[in-house]
Amino acid sequence: MAKAATGTKTNAQVPASPSSGQGSNTPVSATQQGCQEKRVIVIDPGHGGTANADRSTWNNATSVSGVMEKDLTLQYAQSLKRQLASAAVKQIFTSKNYCDVQVILTRETDVNLAAADRVAVAKTNKADIFFSIHFNGAAAASARGTETFYRSSSNGHQTNEAEDRALARSVNAAAVAAIGAVSAGSKDRGAKADSATGHGSLYVLRDPGIGLSGDMCRSVLIEVEFITNTAVDQALVKGPQATANRDAVMLAVAKALANAL
Repeated sequence: MAKAATGTKTNAQVPASPSSGQGSNTPVSATQQGCQEKRVIVIDPGHGGTANADRSTWNNATSVSGVMEKDLTLQYAQSLKRQLASAAVKQIFTSKNYCDVQVILTRETDVNLAAADRVAVAKTNKADIFFSIHFNGAAAASARGTETFYRSSSNGHQTNEAEDRALARSVNAAAVAAIGAVSAGSKDRGAKADSATGHGSLYVLRDPGIGLSGDMCRSVLIEVEFITNTAVDQALVKGPQATANRDAVMLAVAKALANAL
């Protein structure tokens, strides 16, 4: 697995203040006092900035067309946030009797956050799902596929591995199907424990704490595709339909998250 490509990278982000470009630090419980069934999803755009932070490199993979992974993760995170606010996804939330689903990004600008800071965004806001977005890269231009990681209990700081694994499987399946619909040759690399990454563990997938649901937050990290592949670059990064394709893929992921929430 290429170093520039897996959750084998360092990931992380936390909330500070709006001026820093990081996620809001206002507890969700302080919003909509009359709402009883609330949930929180924290989206973590991997990497960022121009310097490494603790357990978080500023950038790893770079696409064929020169787009850096750190910029692509933010674009996809912003799209995912929009899709989670779409009518189709709101309908899913309504069917579950959720009157408030807050979506928070660990970063909203080009900054890099330490892994512990990224996890802290989920902890502070009592997230029910922590979803980290990354892209893969490889020396072999033919490399392709989508994979989603969850934390292995062998790495510690993991109390709900079965739930994390189930979320990873559903999100990965949704992404693979959506990518396959816009780009021939897509591959399913599966849901995997973070012990299968190059680093052997991913800090951002540690249990962040109990969510508003009353259960431990579920944490997964997706490697959307290999942006070092020309076909992927055309379909998902810089081609004429890349923006529409990105939104389609993120809508599929949003529905998977909503159904799992």
